[in-house]
Amino acid sequence: MNQIIAVGTSHHVASLDFRERLAFSENQIFEAFRHLREGYRIQETVILSTCNRVEIYASTGRNDEGSVLFDFLSNYCQIDLQELKKFTYSYCELDAIRHLFRVSTSLDSMVVGEPQILGQVKEAYDRALSAEASGTVLNRLFAKAISVGKRIRTDTNIASGAVSISYAAVELAKKIFQSLNDKTVAILGAGEMSELTAQHLVDNGASKVIVANRTYEHAVKMAEKFNGTALAFDGELDFLVDADIVISSTNAPHYLIHRRPLAEIMKKRKHRYMFLIDIAVPRDIDPEVGKVNNAFLYNIDDLENVVVSNLEERQREATIAEGIVKEEAAKFHSQLRTLEVNPAIKGLHEQFQQIASKELSICCKKAQLSLKQQKAVESMTQAIIKKLLHQPTKNLRRAVNEIDKDHVQYVQALQELFGLENASDDGKDT
Repeated sequence: MNQIIAVGTSHHVASLDFRERLAFSENQIFEAFRHLREGYRIQETVILSTCNRVEIYASTGRNDEGSVLFDFLSNYCQIDLQELKKFTYSYCELDAIRHLFRVSTSLDSMVVGEPQILGQVKEAYDRALSAEASGTVLNRLFAKAISVGKRIRTDTNIASGAVSISYAAVELAKKIFQSLNDKTVAILGAGEMSELTAQHLVDNGASKVIVANRTYEHAVKMAEKFNGTALAFDGELDFLVDADIVISSTNAPHYLIHRRPLAEIMKKRKHRYMFLIDIAVPRDIDPEVGKVNNAFLYNIDDLENVVVSNLEERQREATIAEGIVKEEAAKFHSQLRTLEVNPAIKGLHEQFQQIASKELSICCKKAQLSLKQQKAVESMTQAIIKKLLHQPTKNLRRAVNEIDKDHVQYVQALQELFGLENASDDGKDT
């Protein structure tokens, strides 16, 4: 009977420094598959290595709660075993299944609802498939994990709403403009947050970027990243005439954009909508600017309120998702264990059928039964077999469904008592 094991680390339990020591490059992953197969006799493995987590999933006949995987990581990554165990975790069977489902649905991510992890799980599985490192058990497990991940994103709103300041700005911009295609972004100042916000806006369709900064060289450096235009800011705001979205983040001790000058600019724009994002502390834009017709002003507190609201909504959806994951994990675990006992049950039924067929053939020849009599005896024999095997089969499957650990011993006893061979799992019920 194979056991599903997961051993790894993540941002929950380890620093970036430690995670880097465990991280696998793509080439190292393929090398690790070989080591695990040849040196540790583990035939089924999938390795998930991202910036936030490194995890090894395995299906093994050993009941060692992951000690073999800890030994592998300690040796391969040259980390003392005690130190390794201090900053890692292990899961077995149902807990391992539930953990993978939580990972694939982003419930275990640093930002709940983030979309990247599902793709990373799929890439890890595809890599194991191409290396022939996964097998029947992990193929079923990862296919289901990917399916559950997709279901959570479809059936809940766990991924809706921006949960960072820069994404919140994009979310608000879309509400104002509906589409960001062909919109021009003007950046006042050359700070990191301005650059990140501008990048998200460009990624969502904004086509032109203007960067204005008191230090022209800084403006040029940022503008080059967007194939944009650099300007030396001297206090004049004429460059805003072409701007649909304005991001301001400078270290100025006073307002740089006031109501009256912006009102003049809006006239030149024929009052086309302008979205202004003031993420400077202290603020760069006079709050009175928000009273200018068709000028929509948001400051850092406004954006943070959007983020908090979205995080609260995601947390509510995460509670729903946790319930789905728990249900799906229990169902999958039950199905997997049922599949494990099916070969033994099938072998038992086949043995009874072979014995019955042989004895029936002898009996029918000796008694010289008519065709009608033969069918009656065969029917009675089948009924007896069915009744004899009904309760043992029912009890074995019930032990599996109730996650009774003794079901392994039940199967072994069945095989030994009736001299059954360990038939391979064909995935069919009997």
